[in-house]
Amino acid sequence: MTKPNMNLIANSVLPALIALLFLGGCVGEPRQPAQLPDLPAAWQRPAQGPVTAHWLAAFKAPYLSALVDRAIAENHALAQQRILLENARKQADLARAQRLPGLDLTLTGQRGRTQAALSVTEQFELGAALDFPLDLWGKLGDAEREAVLALGAAQAGYQDAEHRLTAQVVSAGFDAQAAMQLLELFEQRLANLLQFQDVIESAYRSGLNPALDVYLARNTVEQERANVASQRQQSMQAVTTLELLLADYPDGRLQLDHALPEYVPAGGAGAPADLLRRRPDLRQSWLELLAADAGLAVAHKNRFPDFNLRAVVSDNNSAFRQLLDGGALAWTTAASLAQPLFQGGRLQALHEQARLRVEQAEHRYLEAVYNAFAEVENELSRALTLEVRVLALRNARDNAEAALELALDQYQRGLISYTTVLESQRRAFDAQTAVVQLRNQLLQSRVALSLALGGDF
Repeated sequence: MTKPNMNLIANSVLPALIALLFLGGCVGEPRQPAQLPDLPAAWQRPAQGPVTAHWLAAFKAPYLSALVDRAIAENHALAQQRILLENARKQADLARAQRLPGLDLTLTGQRGRTQAALSVTEQFELGAALDFPLDLWGKLGDAEREAVLALGAAQAGYQDAEHRLTAQVVSAGFDAQAAMQLLELFEQRLANLLQFQDVIESAYRSGLNPALDVYLARNTVEQERANVASQRQQSMQAVTTLELLLADYPDGRLQLDHALPEYVPAGGAGAPADLLRRRPDLRQSWLELLAADAGLAVAHKNRFPDFNLRAVVSDNNSAFRQLLDGGALAWTTAASLAQPLFQGGRLQALHEQARLRVEQAEHRYLEAVYNAFAEVENELSRALTLEVRVLALRNARDNAEAALELALDQYQRGLISYTTVLESQRRAFDAQTAVVQLRNQLLQSRVALSLALGGDF
């Protein structure tokens, strides 16, 4: 047998390996995501001081906390987010497993007879193979980093979903309470109008009032009766919206405290730069950008050679019971190198796709950041405007109610016409309704600002 020429092997194999390494390294480095421009030191609207922690407790309404706890435990959309989070955790486990050695145990057996021999032969083999990937380029490490970053993004996404569900539940609770409060207000108005209608009809029968006043009073009563029916439907719909968030059957029977809580102004809003740390949706978008960049590194290194070490130990025998009986075992060790040379542009296309995903994630992150800044600025301005409007409308309501009381007194004394009373009623009713609606809007603005600031509940 001819002895191998080691010099010939070295002269032929080493240049090929060097060529493979050169080809694997002839691709550009992954790009780095751009950074945000300089941010202002403070918001445009006055909001000094740190963000209020536990904003839900500021309303001093324990029933809201109870509703939020029920929603977090039962809401179906949030349950889906928990499943996505668990799936991302398993994906990270898979990525870690790719870097660990793989051990396989095999047992084979065969039984047969040749044409020349009359006896049946048996052969059994037991073997173990250990495969260990050499991550020389860090491709497996980048894949694990991509999965871990994706897991972090999923965790931030779950926290964001939890925050948004909390805001939805509280907002729906306020809507339901405002609708119920308006229903009570309309029913009280209807009762008052019915009493006043009786007074007018009694005066008409006594010849003190014209028939026109009776018809106008009846018209006002029927309009208010229609308002009561409409508000009853709106109240039911507001309650069913809340019930759906709680994963309850939407029958509109959920009992709530009818009184809206008192409005508590937000404390500070922190600095704009702090928003990047506080808001979980921004953390999610940033981690998704980093994960996409790690994926670009993986696509970049897929064009490098792959190295793998393999060790195999085996024993075979014609009798199954004599396997591993203490005799000499067969073993082999091998190292493999695989370098992709031509795949019709597939690797280049995958690399370009990964690069485009990074660019898309970068623009998505920047868009989310500026939208978050806009949300805070808008809610700070909206809160100031609503506070002024509520104060003005409360004064208007008090004046309208006083005017209505005076108009009723003067009408009963025959000093003014009933049309003046109707106008006074309309102004008083509108002001009463507007105060309840604006109080709800002010509370909704407080919730929206807390959510926009990334405050924890």
